[in-house]
Amino acid sequence: MADSSLISRLSDWSSISSPLAPLSTDQLDLLSDLGEVVKCRPRPLHLPPPQSTPQTDRLSSTASVSSMSDISHQATTTTQLFPAFSQLEGGSSSIDTGQQFLQWLHQVETSLVAEQSLPYQRFIRELERQLAVTSGLEKEVGDSLALLESLSTQYCMVSEKTTSLHLACQHLLEEQTKLAEVDRELGERLMVFQSADKVAHKLTSPTLSVQSETFLPLLSTIDTSMVYLLAHPNYRETPAYLTKFRACLTRALEMVRSHVKRVLETATSAASQQESPGAAQHQSAFTLFYGKFRAAAPRVRHLIAEAERRASSDLSEYITLVQDLQSNYLACRMELLQPSVKSAVAQLVTVHTRDHTGLVRAGCAFLLHVCEDEYQLHSLFFSEEEGEDDTRPQLGEFLERLCLVLYDNLRPLIIHVTHLETLAELTSILRNEVVGQHCVQHMQLTAFKRVATQMLADVQERLVYRTSVYIRSDIIGYSPAPGDLAYPEKLEMMEQIAESIQQEQVVRGHSRQNSTSSVVSATSMEVGTITGRTYSGNSPADLHGMWYPPVRRTLLTLSKLYRCLEKPIFTGLSQEVLSACLESVASAASIISDNPAKSRADGQLFEIKHLLILREQIAPFQVDFKVKETSLNFGKIRTAASTLLNHRSDILSLNGNNALLEFLLDSSPGVQEHSRDSKKDVDRRLKLTCEQFIADTSSNILSSVQNFNSRVSTFVAMRGDKSAKLSTQPWGDTNTTRSCVAETVRRIKQMVPLVQRKMQLYLANRETEFILFRPVRSNILSAFVNLLATLRAEYSFDDQTIIGCPTQEQLAALLASVMVVHVSNRSRAINSSSREVSESPELIARKMSTKSVKFQDSSEDPESVGDTIEEGKVTSEFASNGDLKESENETVTNGDCARAGLNGKVSSAEIV
Repeated sequence: MADSSLISRLSDWSSISSPLAPLSTDQLDLLSDLGEVVKCRPRPLHLPPPQSTPQTDRLSSTASVSSMSDISHQATTTTQLFPAFSQLEGGSSSIDTGQQFLQWLHQVETSLVAEQSLPYQRFIRELERQLAVTSGLEKEVGDSLALLESLSTQYCMVSEKTTSLHLACQHLLEEQTKLAEVDRELGERLMVFQSADKVAHKLTSPTLSVQSETFLPLLSTIDTSMVYLLAHPNYRETPAYLTKFRACLTRALEMVRSHVKRVLETATSAASQQESPGAAQHQSAFTLFYGKFRAAAPRVRHLIAEAERRASSDLSEYITLVQDLQSNYLACRMELLQPSVKSAVAQLVTVHTRDHTGLVRAGCAFLLHVCEDEYQLHSLFFSEEEGEDDTRPQLGEFLERLCLVLYDNLRPLIIHVTHLETLAELTSILRNEVVGQHCVQHMQLTAFKRVATQMLADVQERLVYRTSVYIRSDIIGYSPAPGDLAYPEKLEMMEQIAESIQQEQVVRGHSRQNSTSSVVSATSMEVGTITGRTYSGNSPADLHGMWYPPVRRTLLTLSKLYRCLEKPIFTGLSQEVLSACLESVASAASIISDNPAKSRADGQLFEIKHLLILREQIAPFQVDFKVKETSLNFGKIRTAASTLLNHRSDILSLNGNNALLEFLLDSSPGVQEHSRDSKKDVDRRLKLTCEQFIADTSSNILSSVQNFNSRVSTFVAMRGDKSAKLSTQPWGDTNTTRSCVAETVRRIKQMVPLVQRKMQLYLANRETEFILFRPVRSNILSAFVNLLATLRAEYSFDDQTIIGCPTQEQLAALLASVMVVHVSNRSRAINSSSREVSESPELIARKMSTKSVKFQDSSEDPESVGDTIEEGKVTSEFASNGDLKESENETVTNGDCARAGLNGKVSSAEIV
C-alpha cells in the first residue's frame, strides 16, 4: 500500500495535467536526449561477454524482453542459474511422473520468477546501498551545518567583542584629545596670567629701551594678553590682571612717547640754533627747517608705524598715542615755522605795498611751497588715515593755521581796495591760478584750498560790494560834464580828424591794412576775446572815446566781472548794471534833448547809438541775463479782512461758514515770481526810442500836411451837407493849401539831409541808417498820398495846379535826389581810401588841439577807464515781438519801428 502511494506520488511528478514539479521545455528536451543516450549505453566492463547457444535462443524466445542482448543474457543466465534444467540435463533428476513434472515446472517457474526479479533486486540493493551512503552524507551535512552554526555564533560573538573594543578605543582617543585640548587651553590661559609678572619685571629693567629688539615683541605680548582678557571678561581674575597689563602698556607707550618727543625736540633745538645769526649764514632755508627732521625720521618711523598699525585694534591707548605723537610733531613744527612764516609774509607785504596782485601771487606761491614741503615731511613720519575724506586732519589744521597768517595779512588790505580793476584781477588770480590750477595739481593740500577759497569768497564779496557802490556813484549818479554831452560836435570833429589823417596817408602812400587802431585799448581787446570779434572801423562813432562814459563803464564792468564771478552772481549784477546804464543813458539823452541849442533828434539818436552799443556788446556773453525776483502779495489779507468785517456775525458760528476760520485760511500772503531780462529791457527801450525818433522826425517834416489832413478828416466826419466844399473853409482855401504844401516840400529838402547827416554821425552804419529812415520816408509818402487824394476829391483841376502838390512819383524822386546826393558824397568820402586808419592817442590829441572848437572834459578820463569796445553793426531785428511790418504799399504808422534784418549794402536804386 505504501508502495502504491509512493508510486502514485511519483507518477504525480510527471503528470501532464497537474505535475508536482513541472519541467520546462529545455528540461524535457534534455531528458529526451538523455533517454536516447541511455538506450545505446555500452555493456559494463565487469560483466562477462554473453554466450549464444541454441537453448538460450529458445529460452529467450519465451522471455518478455525486448532486447536481443537481454535475450542472450537471459539464455546464459538460464543455463547458469536454472537448476531444474541442470539437474534434468545432468541426470540427477528425472521426470517420470506428472507430479515430478509439475514440481519441475514449478521449480522452473520459480527460477524464472527469480530470474525476472533479479534486476529489481539488484536495483533494490543498489538503492539500499545509495540510501546508506545518502544517510551518511546527510549525517555528515548535518554535522557540518552544526559546525558552521557554531562557527557563525562564535564569529558574531568575536565581532561584537571587537566592535565594543574598537568603540572603547575610539572613546579613549577622543577623551585623550579632549584632555590634550583642555591642557593646551589651560596652558594658554595660564600663560596670559603667568606672563603678567614677567612683563612687568622686564619693563622695570634699566637695560630695556625702545630701540632694543625685545621691546616690540614685549609690546605684542601685552597687546595679545589685553585682547584676550577683554574677550573673556567672565574669568575670575580678569579685572585684576587687565589692570596690570594696562599699567604695563601705559608704561611702554610712555617710553615710546618720551623717545619720539625727545628726538623731535632735539631736531627742533638743532634747527633753532642754526637759525640764529652767524650760524645760518651757510645754511639754505630748506636745510635749516627740514634737514634735521628728515635725518631724525628713520629713528622714530618704525615706532610710529607700529603704533599706527596697532591703532586699528580695540585698544584706545594706541589711538591716543598716535594723536599725541602728531600733536608733539606739529607743535615742534609750529614752534619752528610760525615765526619764520610771519616774518616772510610781513616782508612780502612790505615789498608789495602797492601791488596787491603781486602780493597775492607771491604769498600764495610761498604758502603753497611751505604746505607741500610740510606734507612731504609729514609723510616721512606718519601714514595717511584710511576711510576719511581728509586723510590727515591734524596736518590740515596745522597747515590751515600757517595759511591763516597770509589770510590775516591780506584781508585788511583787501577790504580797503576800492578799484574794481584790482579786485577783478585779484579774483581772477585766486579763482583761475590758485584754486583752479594749483589746488587741482595738489589735491592733498585741502587746508590751503580752504583758505584760498575763503580768500576768494572775501575778494568776490568785496568786488560785489564795490560794484554796487560803483553803480550808484559812477553810473546812476554820474554827473555829465558839458564835454560828455557835446553831441554831435564831438562826432563832427572826430570825423574831420579822421578824414584829414586819411588824406595824409593816401598822399604819403602808407598802407597799414589789418592794423589795429592805437585807440583800441586793453578793454577793447578783452571784450573782443569775449565776443570773439576784433575791433575795426573807420568811423568816429566807432571810437570808444565817443561813447558816453557810463556806457564805457558798464561794458568795462561787465567784461571784468564776467571772468571773476560765478554765473548766478554775474547775472544778478549784470541786471543791476544794465538797468543803471539804461537809466543814465536816458537821463543824458533827456539833457541833450532839452538843450535849446540842439534838437530832440540829437538826444534820441544819442540814446539809440548807445543802446545799439549795449545790445551788441552784451549779446555774446554766454549767460542768461534773466533774474527771478520773488515778492509777497498781501492782497489776500485785505480781501480776507474786508470779508471778515462784512461777516462779523459769523465769527463765533460753529458751522462751515465761520468767518474767523475763513479769514485765517484766506489771509496768507501769496508768493509771486517776476522774471526780469536785461536784454529784453534794452530791446524794449531801443524800440521805444526808435519809434519816438521816427514819430518826431515825421512830425517835424510833415507837421503842416499832417495838420491839414487831420482837419480834413474832422471836416469830412462832421459836415452834414454833402455839397459843402473844403475849399470854402478858411484853412482850406487854395492859397493856404499851396503854402502848406510848399512849406512841407521845403522842409523835406531842408530837413531830410540834416536828419540823414545826424544819423550818419551817430550811427555810422548805412544799413541801420536806411532801416531807421525808411519809416520816415514811408510816412512822408503816406501823408502826401492822403493829401493828393483829398485834393483830387475836393478841389478842381485848376486849384490842384495852383496848389502844386507833388505826386507820389515826384515826391519819391525828390527824396531820392536829396538822399542820393548825400549818400554819394558820404560814399566818396569813405571810399577815398581803401585801407583802415590807425591813429595813436598823441596824434588825435594834436589834431584836437588845432581845432578852434574845444570841449570841457568830463570828470572821467576816457583813457583811464574807458577802453575801446567795438560797436557792432545792427544785423538783427530791433525786437522779436511787436516789430514794425511794412505793408504792401510801403506805408507804416508812426508808432512802429523798422525791422533791421538787412544784409549787405543798400544802393540808391533800392532807396528810390
